[in-house]
Amino acid sequence: MTSPKRVVIVGGGPSGLSAASELKKRGVPEVIVHEREHTAGGAPRHTDHLGFGMRDLRRILTGPQYAARLVNAAVAQGVDVRLRSTVFERPDADAVILATGARERPRAARLVPGDRSAGILTTGALQQLVQRGLFDGKRAVIVGAEHVSFSAIMTLRHAGAKAIAMVTDQAKHQTYLPLKLATATLRRVPVITGDHIAEIHGDVRVEAVTLDSGRRIECDTVIFSGDWIPDNELARHLGIALQTGYPAASVDANFATNQPGIYAIGNVAHAVKAADLCALDGRDLARHLTGR
Repeated sequence: MTSPKRVVIVGGGPSGLSAASELKKRGVPEVIVHEREHTAGGAPRHTDHLGFGMRDLRRILTGPQYAARLVNAAVAQGVDVRLRSTVFERPDADAVILATGARERPRAARLVPGDRSAGILTTGALQQLVQRGLFDGKRAVIVGAEHVSFSAIMTLRHAGAKAIAMVTDQAKHQTYLPLKLATATLRRVPVITGDHIAEIHGDVRVEAVTLDSGRRIECDTVIFSGDWIPDNELARHLGIALQTGYPAASVDANFATNQPGIYAIGNVAHAVKAADLCALDGRDLARHLTGR
């Protein structure tokens, strides 16, 4: 394989930034990262708790620390990181890497009935509001019990708010026991399993939720967490085949899609994994493109 001269990466999260840094280290002259938000680093920059970087950086960092290290490393290598830059068509490059990640399903996609009140958010929206000092909730119910769900407990705490319950239709939580102990257990947040939000109440602001079991919980905020779906709009627009049964980009062992010269890595190409595993995807692809 001839090493590419120009690589364009769509997405400035862990997988995209790690691929970019590794490509530059391996001598690729021009590596461009397009990031649609105002800051690169992806979701970890909003997740202010420890647990990032163990498998790629061999360190235990908070989300913001981890994101900053990846951004700084890419810039130091000479990667052209373009912020507030959205890609709509196939870029002109020897290789195009899609690293657009995944997003949480909002309330509408989960078909949860009830009033259309203020105070209904995803974890990502919560994190951004808290970061900007705009979150005004006090008592929140978190829907889901994945890694990001427990992270939301800490985000609420930083904002001076309290998670009063977590609700999941699964039989048990889906996170690591240490994270559960450090968040829900430490903060005395009950994890209600095998139940579901049946209805949201509140004319102007959320006032309560009712569960399928009939239990009513008074709250002013509902956080829909997890239940990830790949951010695959660009992939579909470019004619990339998706997996059967899950709408991630279909790739081979070397992250190649069915479109020549287009690759997909990270959470747009598989079920959601931790940030450091997505970063390792980026490194592996860079090694493949430049000859291992």
